[in-house]
Amino acid sequence: MHYIDDTKHLLSDLVGRVIESASSYSSSQTVTIARPRAEVQQFWRDPAKLSEVLGDVAEVRTTEPSTYEWTLQSGTDGRTTWKTTLREDEGHLRFVGSAGEDAASAQGLEIELSFRDAPQDLGTEVTMRARTPLPDLLTGAAMFTALYRARARLQTGEIPTLAHNPSARSSAR
Repeated sequence: MHYIDDTKHLLSDLVGRVIESASSYSSSQTVTIARPRAEVQQFWRDPAKLSEVLGDVAEVRTTEPSTYEWTLQSGTDGRTTWKTTLREDEGHLRFVGSAGEDAASAQGLEIELSFRDAPQDLGTEVTMRARTPLPDLLTGAAMFTALYRARARLQTGEIPTLAHNPSARSSAR
């Protein structure tokens, strides 16, 4: 019986740590974008540009002012939809999971973007933090990709892709 009690205690402790980890922010990612701060902030409010940056991962649209619906591709046939409310403070945008029909999937969801002028007039520093139901490793990689693609789009007008990259391989096999 002593082993059963010890096991229950260990499992309870493990569940507590998992829940605490899931509710905390994953690591942050920061990039410098050589564009004015107002332009960069406006970019992140535009659902069409967010969809472009997220590519095949997700589509974003507004359903009403300050309400964003994120449709994520999950698996081969699955789709997950998160509804968020945009909250704005000076130098910050936060997309916060909102209650609704599918509130369970958006519970605890928060994406925060912080903006500040880069040193020596080099543009805008953007820092992204995310709290999602996804593992931190996936969230960190997704944040890096989104920031990298947004920087490229804002600075060059294009998003990097390998879709039309020619190769020396023959298409006939």
